Amino acid sequence: MWMRNAQRMGVALLCLTGALLPQVSAADTAAEAAGPPGTGWTQVFADEFTAAAVDTAKWNHRTDVKANSAQRPQNVTQSGGLLTINLKQESYGGKSFTGGGVISKKKLRYGYYETRAKINDGAGWHTSFWLMAGDGSTTYPAEQRTEIDGFETDSINPTRTMHNVHGWEGSGVHGPLTYGSGTYDTGLDLRQWHTYGIDWSESGAKFYVDGTLKYTAPYTPGQWMHDYTNVWLTSIATGSLPDASKLPSSAQFDYVRYWQRDYYVDNDGPAAYGFTTSGTWQPSALDGWTKDSPVVYSCTAGAKATWRPTLRAAGSYEVFLRKTATPDGDPAAAVRLDNNGSVTTSTLNERTGSSGWTSLGTQTFASGTTAAVSLTASGTGCVHADAVKFVRR
Repeated sequence: MWMRNAQRMGVALLCLTGALLPQVSAADTAAEAAGPPGTGWTQVFADEFTAAAVDTAKWNHRTDVKANSAQRPQNVTQSGGLLTINLKQESYGGKSFTGGGVISKKKLRYGYYETRAKINDGAGWHTSFWLMAGDGSTTYPAEQRTEIDGFETDSINPTRTMHNVHGWEGSGVHGPLTYGSGTYDTGLDLRQWHTYGIDWSESGAKFYVDGTLKYTAPYTPGQWMHDYTNVWLTSIATGSLPDASKLPSSAQFDYVRYWQRDYYVDNDGPAAYGFTTSGTWQPSALDGWTKDSPVVYSCTAGAKATWRPTLRAAGSYEVFLRKTATPDGDPAAAVRLDNNGSVTTSTLNERTGSSGWTSLGTQTFASGTTAAVSLTASGTGCVHADAVKFVRR
């Protein structure tokens, strides 16, 4: 790892007798020593950028025209274990400057995201590591709901950055929710390598620089804030016009990694991988816990819905079932938590209280697919199936 980092920094290792080894800075060491806080994390997505070109099975290119630049796939290159976004003065797409970026094809949700990056030298560029649904053809897609900015740095102020959470209602319509750190001085030269982390959970987002917590967004997300997002690594010209005397230049990313600790299974969408039903079920007009994700229901006694997560790590998890409260709900639906054959049962009354997560208790679970939650209709009223979650404790 040290040798790889030395090569990336352009340091020549001398093998002559008596030659001095190069020094590794404290900031560089701290950056490498980052990673998710706490225990129970499993890495499930990464790109170390060691291939000779961008892996288009993993990434889309940013191709929009925005602010002072057009974004070009040709500006994004890989070599020496680095993803480089080349920043140029050239006429393209009606603009005089071009930038670029990549957007993950894989959609992810709660977990810890991390990259190691350095921005360009010279004013006029906005480099960022962020999460939002989309493919890079526009920053205002119809599916735009959650935006989480791991860092946003304007190169005119190379020691300053900001972290944000934005709620969108799709196609560029901003929702009521916005939290941000404001632009602050990190005390670091961000033109050098630094590590940036996002710890995103259902109840908030924490932002790290070189393993140090810098900002916590204290939001209680609305329904539109639970959707899956893509990872964006981008640099575009915005704000003041770029300093042409510093071009061509580049922003670079060393890697991107994602770890998971909590597990959600929904009745539809990307998280429906472990959801099955038996008996007669129908789509409901009632909203689920995520935007555009209605629940399903059954009024037939014995109809059963089952959620089976794939736990990537053994450990202690608190299990929750999402309750849908409605006047014609099932007052005596049977709930069954199966922990590899050890079963805990309870009853769910959907006619009382309010909709929300209902705890089924905390247990120690093995990794794999040996845990499951099921909900069975009593035949009195209609039972509603939405989602379950296993939250690491």
